[in-house]
Amino acid sequence: MTHHPSPIPVVIDTDIGADPDDALALVLALASPEVDVRGVTIVSGDVDLRARMAARLLGMAGRQEIPVFRGQGVPLDPTRDPAMTGTEGQGLLDLPYEGPEATIDETFAPDWLAEESRRRPFHLVAIGPLTNVALALGQDPGLAGRLLGLTAMGGLLDARSMPVAWQRDIRERGPAAWPDYNTVSDPTAALAVARSMNTITWVTLDVTMRAPLRAMARDALLPNTPLGAALGRMIDAWRAFWFPTALPSPDDPSPVPADAVALLHDPLALAALFPGEWLHLRPARLAYGIEDGVFRLHEQPDGASGRLAAEVDGARFEAFFVARIMRQIAQLSVSAPL
Repeated sequence: MTHHPSPIPVVIDTDIGADPDDALALVLALASPEVDVRGVTIVSGDVDLRARMAARLLGMAGRQEIPVFRGQGVPLDPTRDPAMTGTEGQGLLDLPYEGPEATIDETFAPDWLAEESRRRPFHLVAIGPLTNVALALGQDPGLAGRLLGLTAMGGLLDARSMPVAWQRDIRERGPAAWPDYNTVSDPTAALAVARSMNTITWVTLDVTMRAPLRAMARDALLPNTPLGAALGRMIDAWRAFWFPTALPSPDDPSPVPADAVALLHDPLALAALFPGEWLHLRPARLAYGIEDGVFRLHEQPDGASGRLAAEVDGARFEAFFVARIMRQIAQLSVSAPL
């Protein structure tokens, strides 16, 4: 008999919105037997809209029993404003849907994180700005010791790993062009969290930029369920909005292939809880600071213990990701009433 370890209880803290990678990470978590999603907390900007997105996706995935909690919309850092593109919810909230949705609980997300951790420990997966996490740790420092772990999608070790056009932009525009969205949105919160937790697993932009979702894989997402169709529409809306202007030109030696339609930043962070042959994690000693208005992490011998996603096999991860999502969608189409 094969022994299957118990799934890891997780809470996902997310700024689910225009970029589909948060939605894709949420569905990957629901499709993965290695994790058990206990709740979803919402951060950054219009938390009402983002919570409605999460609640609908959970319902579409047949997991409407998972609660959603609205958190902090405004960054702790007074120099930052929450960024909304205006395209949040396209392909998901702008079409009629009569099916089940998860409940949006009235408890403030940072309060719930602290309370839930006392009831039963969980691993926190932070795939948005770290504002909620910083608030929860600030009001209850004991939370750091009760968490099973913290995995964060964020940080950039080496800007030279970015597309050349982006490197030039960083040199010319400074923090305004810093590409690590999650930490640049609230560097104060990122630093507070980094200094409050014992061992954080950082899945940095250096690695996630090498995990594309390409057009052929997107086309494999079965459109014959509300969930599959919504994910496809969200990917297409983001590709139309962001990719034409933000992606490097074809002659840039960039890690992003020309046929990419999304980047799997957040799914990779979620999957770091059960890495396969497609992702390598390594221990690291990390120092944290804010430099030129930007949260930075550096490896240095006397730094705090942490873990880094070291390298990803993008093609293998894409294949793993698509297989998982397809299985979830296929199960829905079997169980859906005719």
